[in-house]
Amino acid sequence: MKKRAYAAFAAVAALAAALMASSACLWFFYQPEEPKSLRK
Repeated sequence: MKKRAYAAFAAVAALAAALMASSACLWFFYQPEEPKSLRK
């Protein structure tokens, strides 16, 4: 019974890690335009 619970927890943790990694990649590629006042 414990083995099944650990396997379920591991699956949920892996899914959460994959979701966090993919959202971090999306934030990394988002680069807003630099304001003109900072270009000088």
